[in-house]
Amino acid sequence: MIFYSEAAIIRGLKQKNEVTIRYLYREYFPMVLFMVEQNNGVYEDAEDVFQDGLVVLYKKLRQDHVRLSCSVKTFLYSICRNIWLRRLARKSKMVSHDYMEVKEQTQGYQLREQELREDHLERLRIFQNHFLNLPEDCQKILMMFFDKVPLKKIAAVMGLKGDKYVKSRKCYCKSLLRSKIMNDPDAKSLIHHE
Repeated sequence: MIFYSEAAIIRGLKQKNEVTIRYLYREYFPMVLFMVEQNNGVYEDAEDVFQDGLVVLYKKLRQDHVRLSCSVKTFLYSICRNIWLRRLARKSKMVSHDYMEVKEQTQGYQLREQELREDHLERLRIFQNHFLNLPEDCQKILMMFFDKVPLKKIAAVMGLKGDKYVKSRKCYCKSLLRSKIMNDPDAKSLIHHE
C-alpha cells in the first residue's frame, strides 16, 4: 500500500492529479461516510459532501498564503463536517424540539468520539511520516514483517545472509522508528493530551 506525504498530497491536489484524488477517496472517504451516516445521512449524502469538501480544499490550497496547521485529513474532515452540519441545519426546521434536546445530550459523546478519531489519524500521520523517512531497506523489511512474511522469505527477497540477520535488522529498524516517533514533538503532545 502506498502512503503519500502531506507535501505530496498538497502538490497533487494543486495539480488536480487523478492518482492523488483517488488516494484521498480511498483513505479519507470512509471517515466522512461514517460521520454522515452517524448524523442522519446516507451514502449518497456522504459522496456529495466529500466532493464538495474536496472542491473547498482545492480552492483553499490554491491560495498561496494558506498554511495548514493540521493534517490534510483533519482539515478535509472539518470542511466536510461543516458542510454536512449546514445541510442538517437547513433540514432541521422540520425536526421536533424533543429530538434536538436528545441530539444535544449525545453531542458531547460524539465530540469525544471525534477527538479520539482525530487523535488516531494524527498518530497515523506521525507514524507514516517517520516510516517514510527510514532507510529504504528498513521500510521494505518492516512492510514485509507487518504483512507477516516469514523471516526466511524476507532474507531471500532482500538478498540478506539469513533469517537471524533479518531478525536483528528488523529489531534495529523498529528501534529506529520508535526513537524517531518518541522524539517527535507532535507525538509527545499527543501523549500529554491523553
